[in-house]
Amino acid sequence: MTVRIAAIRVLDQVFSSHVKAGSAMAVAECEEKDRRLLHELVYGVLRHFFALEADFSRFCKTKPDAIAHCALLLGTYQLRHMRIPTHAAVSETVAAMGRMEPKAKGFVNAVLRRVTENEAPKKLKPHQRVELPKWIYASWRDAFGAEIVQGFSEVLKQPPALCLAVFENRSEWIDQVQKMGIEAEPGTLSPYAVLLPSGTDVASLPGFAEGNFTVMDQAAQAAVMALNVSKQDALIVDICAAPGGKTALLSKRYPQARVIAVELNEKRLPRLSENLERMRCDNVSVIRADAGILPLLSNRVDAVMLDAPCSASGILRRHPDAKFLHDRDEVMKLAAIQLELLSEAKRIVKADAELVYAVCSIHEQENEDVLNNSEVLSKTRLFPSSSHDGFFFATVKADDGQFAIEKGSVQ
Repeated sequence: MTVRIAAIRVLDQVFSSHVKAGSAMAVAECEEKDRRLLHELVYGVLRHFFALEADFSRFCKTKPDAIAHCALLLGTYQLRHMRIPTHAAVSETVAAMGRMEPKAKGFVNAVLRRVTENEAPKKLKPHQRVELPKWIYASWRDAFGAEIVQGFSEVLKQPPALCLAVFENRSEWIDQVQKMGIEAEPGTLSPYAVLLPSGTDVASLPGFAEGNFTVMDQAAQAAVMALNVSKQDALIVDICAAPGGKTALLSKRYPQARVIAVELNEKRLPRLSENLERMRCDNVSVIRADAGILPLLSNRVDAVMLDAPCSASGILRRHPDAKFLHDRDEVMKLAAIQLELLSEAKRIVKADAELVYAVCSIHEQENEDVLNNSEVLSKTRLFPSSSHDGFFFATVKADDGQFAIEKGSVQ
């Protein structure tokens, strides 16, 4: 029951306060042995939210309040998608509701009983079938076509495989892991990518303590691979660097280069530094700075990797809460920030240098629209698939000419 109370509270924080599910679960009151179940319950509800709501709402004579709504989602998810016995799914959820809102206990019990007596509804609205908010579905349908959205939406309902960037001897490393009885296969979007089953214990894999790999989706790796640097002792800047996967990959690809990892969020800096230290990225310097006002001189950098903050719409299979955390207005605000960061990145990079703009979103507002006033040399949009996240990245030409006002000081 305790884990169900925790799950209901986490879901309520996501829906009512727009708190990230991972952050809410990290501080949730739950026994350590139940953490995996908590994760499954919360992310399962988030992945199947719209079908679950359509299922139980048929039996609601009155609109449930926020907590009862979360309890009904949780109970229906257990009944439809988990192997928990029916009586346990209902009784444990109702008992949790009794602890949280005793007056709504009978209501939740009655609705869940009706769910058990009926099959799930076969007719769903288009946005319910693809498990997307109406506005996201309409936007993607108009941009990409209903068939494409229907196709990639199926993978958004399933937990993703674990993907690593293995820095050296990928084939040998895969052989080692397979001898441990763990399935492993090379990714196709990056020469470093390795796919493993969801839920694999990363710390138990060979080479973890030695920093021989990092967790990183192969779509993100492909964005890093799009940055080509010919100068051996180049100055490379990774903007919005935490938690450090892209920085590490840049460091390993260009060991003679000087890499600067820029991160504004003070809370993320320790993890960034720890990860880079574990992976022995000795050619990397970490600086805390606002990416909109970089402490770097104009036209001095040989290559820039800008992984801009975004709505995370491309990684819903990994973070299904993202579809509840942003609306149209928020996406437009993010696009404005992305444009500002891109402009600053173009300021610091040399006129003939490489600049890659990347976001883990497939919204056109955060993709092509941000690049409207830039000279784009190449661009790639990857739709979510069973082997990688959704991602957009583009190689952008730097602005011509020198900047009259120097914002920075770091040479």
